[in-house]
Amino acid sequence: MLQHTTDLAALAEALSRSSDYRVLRRLVPRIPLSRPAGQETRTGILLDTETTGLDHRKDEIHRARHG
Repeated sequence: MLQHTTDLAALAEALSRSSDYRVLRRLVPRIPLSRPAGQETRTGILLDTETTGLDHRKDEIHRARHG
């Protein structure tokens, strides 16, 4: 298995040039911003799901299997 980030990035780039693949990349955590005192703070959520495809009309969200 490939371990080097540059190798993985090159593979992802090669796959993304093909019409047979769609490459989604992992989000890299951002450094939190410091807020001035008294400014409102809001929290957001990112939800990662696995689907059977990318067409919302025919594909489904995978259910987690336990046990």
